[in-house]
Amino acid sequence: MPHTVTIEPFASKNAYGEDSYSATTRTASAYVEPNQQLSFGDQVNEKTTSKVAYISDLNITLNDKITLPDSSTPEIASIVIHDEVAGLEHTMVTFT
Repeated sequence: MPHTVTIEPFASKNAYGEDSYSATTRTASAYVEPNQQLSFGDQVNEKTTSKVAYISDLNITLNDKITLPDSSTPEIASIVIHDEVAGLEHTMVTFT
């Protein structure tokens, strides 16, 4: 079942070095998978888990802030844009 996430685009760093975000937010539909073990090659790090979201927005950057359906805003660890198949374009976002 798809959910809705809120994306706040990164704007700049303020005078204190803190991230600031655009006042204009956008929403996108997403499928969020619960915490998963991360695998690195043939090894699985059992102590590291990560949340993964498949979001119907191709303009996400590592500095953006995404609010998930459970109201959490985890830090973005990586993004992978999948745009090979027309109509199925999405961004896979892995959170820390």
